[in-house]
Amino acid sequence: MSMFTKSVVTTTVSAFAEALRIDGQAADKRNVAIQKLVDFMVVKRGTQATKDFLKGNATTNPARAAVKGLFDTLVEKGLISVQTGKIYSTNFWIAFTDNVPFSPALSNQKSQAKKGAQTGNGLSADKAVATKAGKVETTDRAALIQTLTKGFEQTQILIKAGDSQLTLIASTLETLINEMSAPF
Repeated sequence: MSMFTKSVVTTTVSAFAEALRIDGQAADKRNVAIQKLVDFMVVKRGTQATKDFLKGNATTNPARAAVKGLFDTLVEKGLISVQTGKIYSTNFWIAFTDNVPFSPALSNQKSQAKKGAQTGNGLSADKAVATKAGKVETTDRAALIQTLTKGFEQTQILIKAGDSQLTLIASTLETLINEMSAPF
């Protein structure tokens, strides 16, 4: 004889499934908010080299101070833990420097990539893939628009597959394509 009725078990499972769905939506919302900040920082950097933009620490560099201040504020308001603030800050800068979408797991993924498999030529797998693409030595506006369009199409495929973090990037690419395609 079971201690719980089928109805009680079903209700509990449904409640957990709903909580998991809500947690996923909340995580997506946090990630998109931080990605907007990463994108804003990219705009602020402008054409300055990343290494020059990031010189110094939170005391001497206004960009680093702003990011530290943001996550310190979230900690002070009790919205995240101190450890989560440190992790998010680290992952913010990984997203910024590596030009990848923000994720709370970026530092773990980067650590795994460093430990990852190597190709036959001794390069890490991601360097080997980057090498395949080849250098861009010459181009024109039409080729750039074609490349951005392909990137936009790739983001749409990944969004349909469930990667909602790319929505902002897709929107940005679409805007760039439209602006570059317009006659001057």
